[in-house]
Amino acid sequence: MSRPPSSSSRYAACKAIGRFVHCQLRRPTAGIWALFTTLVFAITTLSLTVSMTHSVRDALRQSAEQTIGGDISLRLFHRPPTDAELGFLETFGIVGVSAEQRVMIHPKPDQPGILSELKAVDRTYPLFGNVKLSRPGPVSAILANDDDDHAGGDKNLPGAIVDQDFLEQSGLSIGDVIYLGDQQYRIRAGLLAEPERQFRLFSLGPRIIVSLDDYRKNALLSSDKQVYWYSRLKRSQADPRPNSQVIADIEARFPESGWRIVNAADGIPGIERIGEFATAFVSLIGIAIFAISMSAIANAVRTDLNGRQAQFALMRAVGVRPGQLGITIAGLVGGIAVVALIVSAFITQLLGGMIAPIFAGNLGITLSPSVHHWTDITGFVACFVALLSIGPIHAACAVKPALLFRHQTDKTPRGAGAQHSGAWLTRAAILTSAIAVIWFAIRLIGPGWFSGILIAVLVLCLSGFIGVGFLVRKVSALAAHRCAGSPSLKLALRDIARPTSPTVTVAASFGLAVTCLFAVIVFGALAGHHLRSVLPTETPDLVFFDLPPDQQATFRTAALAVPSVEAIEQMPFVHGRVTHLNGKPVILDQVPRRYHWFIRGDRGLSWARHPNATLQKAELVAGDWWPGDSINAHLVSLDADIAHALGLGLGDSISVNILGQRHDVKIANLRKIDWSRLGLDFPMVLSPMQPPFAHGVITTIDLVPSSASRNTAAAISGLADQFPAVPMIRVSDVMDRLGNLFDRVHGVLLLLTVLATVGALLVIVTGLIALRQDGAANLAMLRALGIRPGQIIRTGALETGIVVAASGVLGTVAGTSVAVLAASRIGSFDVAETAVMMAPLAAGAVALIGIIGFGGGWVLQQASLPAQSGWRRG
Repeated sequence: MSRPPSSSSRYAACKAIGRFVHCQLRRPTAGIWALFTTLVFAITTLSLTVSMTHSVRDALRQSAEQTIGGDISLRLFHRPPTDAELGFLETFGIVGVSAEQRVMIHPKPDQPGILSELKAVDRTYPLFGNVKLSRPGPVSAILANDDDDHAGGDKNLPGAIVDQDFLEQSGLSIGDVIYLGDQQYRIRAGLLAEPERQFRLFSLGPRIIVSLDDYRKNALLSSDKQVYWYSRLKRSQADPRPNSQVIADIEARFPESGWRIVNAADGIPGIERIGEFATAFVSLIGIAIFAISMSAIANAVRTDLNGRQAQFALMRAVGVRPGQLGITIAGLVGGIAVVALIVSAFITQLLGGMIAPIFAGNLGITLSPSVHHWTDITGFVACFVALLSIGPIHAACAVKPALLFRHQTDKTPRGAGAQHSGAWLTRAAILTSAIAVIWFAIRLIGPGWFSGILIAVLVLCLSGFIGVGFLVRKVSALAAHRCAGSPSLKLALRDIARPTSPTVTVAASFGLAVTCLFAVIVFGALAGHHLRSVLPTETPDLVFFDLPPDQQATFRTAALAVPSVEAIEQMPFVHGRVTHLNGKPVILDQVPRRYHWFIRGDRGLSWARHPNATLQKAELVAGDWWPGDSINAHLVSLDADIAHALGLGLGDSISVNILGQRHDVKIANLRKIDWSRLGLDFPMVLSPMQPPFAHGVITTIDLVPSSASRNTAAAISGLADQFPAVPMIRVSDVMDRLGNLFDRVHGVLLLLTVLATVGALLVIVTGLIALRQDGAANLAMLRALGIRPGQIIRTGALETGIVVAASGVLGTVAGTSVAVLAASRIGSFDVAETAVMMAPLAAGAVALIGIIGFGGGWVLQQASLPAQSGWRRG
């Protein structure tokens, strides 16, 4: 009957464990260095990605008021808010009104205009945040009619604040005059930063800010122009009601206003979903890199513990019990993990300080790793290391003292775990660690169904490549018995098939890394090719909008008179907001999130007697087009995917608020719209009406393909002279901006996947170290049997190359398949053209995988031979 240990004996045991850990860390072995290095890499990568994504997510939440411009934002299209509406809003706090419009601004009356995004603001602007200007002073004072500082020229001109890009494009400077519609403005300051555009990734032109009082007098501000009117509300701090209650009161007071209302408490419209998906995906990449690196950690732990079998046997021989030995080994692994966490925290802070200015300058986001994040990271690391270490530690505790007195080639005896009385406790610990890992992973990525899907996909991919590893091991075992090749090949196949070989971990980690890498590379190549080569041929060259209806025929005649113009399409254009489906108010929560854009915003719509060329390209899924004489028939042609998401079919009704008036229409047909083609198409096209709504006309022009740049210049110069106030978009410029934005996003993803590949290479290196150590005892025997050093080196190259090649090729196929599937959602691809484009990439991938596998195995085997026990030269 054993007595319970006293407190003094427990202290002595803890002291002995601490002394053992300290001694081992003072003189680390190759296994400890591999474990430490891999942990530092994995933890640093995970910390940076989590800190980055959580900082972005927090910034999106905290700066919603600045980006939206108020606690509540109410947007109208085509018309300003009425005095009654503004009076009611002012009962809740301070109201700021602004108008936004895309206009052509001319540096000189006789010079071509520059497409710009105009904002006309009142004296309350900005309600939240700060506008950074090139000169000090409040915005209202800079925009005021005060030209005392200009002795000559036109005096008493209203002021304008312009983006730096406008100054570069126009060649103007502060103090010069610009021409907007029938007004002149003097440039008073340069715009450096604007709170509402903090998270705006794309714009069609530079920002221009003017006074709303002055701009109300401009001829461009008419009811048929595409003008967004914003009423932004800064609520009183004394009002305890939530924003949602205020919004309900506003909608109840003005049910037919047609406002698009945004609550800052719900985040930034559109951006919050993009931010949620993007940050969750980047966090998942960090966790995937950590998971890949964990395979290297598992190899390193097994390598180190197997190398200490004799030491553990000696400890058992002098009376150390299995439980005490397990605590000692766990203390060693935990000590390494603690040191790695401390070093990783220092490196993360150092790299974060280097990256922070980039985020602050480009996005206005401050990277700030919090204690909360580090607590989750520490818990995730501790549980993951425990999950991978419990099995090897349990096996090491089962070592017998008899190992000191006889040679055992099997260092992990069969049934050792089953014979141990605490086997059930080990299984429970593994299960608990696995559950804790998943729990911490969800906390790091963020709660929600999307995070669960991402983790499930990661687990599924890892499981698939683990299966590939077992398959490679099984096939190698069968091939080793039937292979009639060289001795080196037979030895390599037998080494791969050994249960103690790192075949599974190398195949899983490298296969997953290659899948991620090639998914990003191939998708980037396909999407980039579509964006730069395919899409420009399927889109118009020029787009003119806000053309007055009474100038529509004149513009068409003038455009067709230009020799370089090949085709022209024109359609009326107005905005409307969907308010009811089949007579019932729309409930946003009942609409799939991917179609929230259709419901909660002002949608562009048009009407037509007959479908134009672009509309005819869309496949009719159901119904038919209306006759040309269907005046005031109140019919609509709707996108089929939207109809399916909303549960609508032929004959169902949709209520659209247009210019504050409810317009009820019935679905006449459903079209399958190809949104990858930027033609003149709309999700909703109405039947003709008389009289029509106050509207503008949007026009697209296709130019003769030859000498595109020269033709574009000729068409622009001719039409700009006749219609100087009509805003125009060069589609090629938009494509260039989209291409640059895509390149930046693709570069970030590529960097993350390269880090994942580095983690996989660490797995290969640690796996080879483990493999060489396991086979060290056989080297002397092989040399005694006449196996030459060159054959041994070839064996190492073959066993590494076979595993890497098998998992790498499958990873390449899987990654390419994922990329092609994702890219097919963007647009169709020509199979022959895609094959020609992908052939060099595939050849390079096979060559690189071969170099990494066979070449890396050759180098590592050759370098490791002189240090192996039992090795002799000659």
